[in-house]
Amino acid sequence: MSHPLIERERLINLFTRFATIDGLSLRERQIADEVSAVLRGAGVRVLEDSAGTRLNGAAGNLLCFPPGFDANQPTIMLTAHLDTVLPTAKLKPVREEVRITSDGTTILGADNRVGVSVLTYLLLAVTEKKLPCKNFFVAFTIAEEVGLLGASTIDLSLYGVQSIFVFDCSRTPGVYIRECVGLSLFKARFVGKAAHAGVAPEEGVNAIALAGAGIADLQLGRIDQDLTVNIGKISGGEATNVVPDKVDIEGEVRSFSPKRIQEQLGLIERTLSQAVIGRGKLVFETKVDFPPYVHSHDSPIIRDVESALKAVGLQPQPIRYTGGSDANEYNAKGIPAVNLGIGAQKPHTFEEFVLIEDLVKSAEIAFMLLQHSTGT
Repeated sequence: MSHPLIERERLINLFTRFATIDGLSLRERQIADEVSAVLRGAGVRVLEDSAGTRLNGAAGNLLCFPPGFDANQPTIMLTAHLDTVLPTAKLKPVREEVRITSDGTTILGADNRVGVSVLTYLLLAVTEKKLPCKNFFVAFTIAEEVGLLGASTIDLSLYGVQSIFVFDCSRTPGVYIRECVGLSLFKARFVGKAAHAGVAPEEGVNAIALAGAGIADLQLGRIDQDLTVNIGKISGGEATNVVPDKVDIEGEVRSFSPKRIQEQLGLIERTLSQAVIGRGKLVFETKVDFPPYVHSHDSPIIRDVESALKAVGLQPQPIRYTGGSDANEYNAKGIPAVNLGIGAQKPHTFEEFVLIEDLVKSAEIAFMLLQHSTGT
């Protein structure tokens, strides 16, 4: 039995409608226009920011305000991202008895069109039925799948945002991410010396050999429960008859601790440097992709989440997670944010699906957050 405010068929229709609209990262114009049209038609004020221009994309983030929103009062923000990792223009949704999937030739786009449809439905219901609730608005961001870019550029300083609830975790409703890793990228260039591989190989310094020696001394994979390291790309060399003089490798470090990320990056640089001593040169660069976040079990935002989950009959299940979301960017801005499970299962694959009950339950959670959140 779903919440009395949830019209199941309307919610399902919103999802299947939005899921079939293409919206690759930085090419979200069509889905942004569709969502905007639906909301404006019901009296929701929709503003589009300049993120698209700044990121060289087709559309910006959408900030959606129900009637009665007051920027001078403490505010709750609920959010989902518009983009999908693969095209959905040719999607043929298949509705089964208990779930919705694609016909197997495309992704479903449940990541994150479940979140988009749930929060669109929330705005429509609150506006049309004039429901009393906490002061809130909804943000639909762009370019989440390619580095949380929309969330990183959004300006929330005018809206008094005290807490943010992200509807984007693939786990089932009831699960929420209380602790999430941060990720830093590194790039290392090994510089050797080119020479003819047959005529004068002794005059060269093989950069591939330098890279191989350095990588062999690194510990990769899961270092412990809080730290992972990976090298995912390697490139270099010009021809088989040339001793290669340059090789580039690219990798990442993930941890729940910023300090441990920096320590590991330092260790990687020192280890790789040992391989080139007296033979070549190493150029090492790092960049923060997204920072980690960790919420204490008794923080206000966690109390709000667990209160809302219990109110819809779910047992709260806090998890530690090793993949990032827009929540990482919001926490880095100093605004407490939590990513909530919405049941977009097997994301980024042609086997992706969502249980109808999870779609409905996610909408119930959204409604309850507007009743149970303190906004502080």
